[in-house]
Amino acid sequence: MIAALPMYDWPELAGATNALWQELAHELRACGIDAPDELSRSDDDTSFALADDLLLGQTCGYPLSTRLKGKVQYLATPEYNVEGCDGPLYSSALLVHKSSRITLETTAGSRFAYNSENSLSGYRCIRAIVGDPAKHFGAMVHSGTHRQSAEMVATGLADVAALDAICWHHLKIIEPNVASKLKIIGWTKLRPGLPFITSLKTPSDKVKSLRDVLIKVTSNADANSAWQSLAIGGCAALAPGDYDDLAGM
Repeated sequence: MIAALPMYDWPELAGATNALWQELAHELRACGIDAPDELSRSDDDTSFALADDLLLGQTCGYPLSTRLKGKVQYLATPEYNVEGCDGPLYSSALLVHKSSRITLETTAGSRFAYNSENSLSGYRCIRAIVGDPAKHFGAMVHSGTHRQSAEMVATGLADVAALDAICWHHLKIIEPNVASKLKIIGWTKLRPGLPFITSLKTPSDKVKSLRDVLIKVTSNADANSAWQSLAIGGCAALAPGDYDDLAGM
């Protein structure tokens, strides 16, 4: 049985992520669900998504509406207590160097750092503002992670990056020297956040228990240091169809 929470599992947050899982696992076992002792981790944050024995995972909304559609089951969406989020919805901050004269209207021809073409928050979201990024920007710089995108803009290797609100929040706390070199020139539209998922083979009664536990545990998040460190303040069960529109981005 696999549990993986890779979306914001930065090294500095690993302890909080582990504590989060221990709390969830305790509640799941109380419901009669055999939960693994530890989280599974991989350099590839998509490696466990299609595992038949995935008990709990988290993915980006764009893959959920495209390559994972019909291949996993949606559970719920976390609510993050950070700027740029509203309940289970989130947006991305468009960042440039603090000394840059680039505005939201003058990004054409600049160098755009992005983590992945399959990322809603780091790539797909920008399409609604500028159209095809490959045609709009003068250079496309593949960074591999949101964190590295921010570093590239801060050090002058790129001009613009889109960081989801949660990454931007964590960056300001964990890497203030990098964040202090950046400024926001705009925010993208609010869209459904990064969903919790389970295997397509997970029985329906277990799916309900997983969803209930996620909502129960996060309802008490304000008093829990692990949840606070991860900025999670709740969990909502959206209609799975709420993610369908993301496929066209």
